[in-house]
Amino acid sequence: MTWRVTPELFRGLAGVDFANLGIPTEEEYVAAYCHHTGCGPIPDWDFYIVYSLFRLAAIMQGIAKRAIEGTAASGEAGELGRLARSDWRQAWALARSLGA
Repeated sequence: MTWRVTPELFRGLAGVDFANLGIPTEEEYVAAYCHHTGCGPIPDWDFYIVYSLFRLAAIMQGIAKRAIEGTAASGEAGELGRLARSDWRQAWALARSLGA
């Protein structure tokens, strides 16, 4: 997910100049992972990204609820919880694009 989300959303890298920073692209990273683990190409990779984005949104929503209740472990919980909607929207947009 790191390659798909922006730094503002949740520690992502979307939009950065990977080549200039010496960071492999998502495709290069996945290919290296598959090579080193001995697994073949991962079919339906985007499905797993969509799932992970929705999962992250659900976790963020839970953090938001704990912030509202005053039981959050972090003082930044409210801000993290507010990011859930943006994460959900990104997941939905990607999911819709896969159905085309």
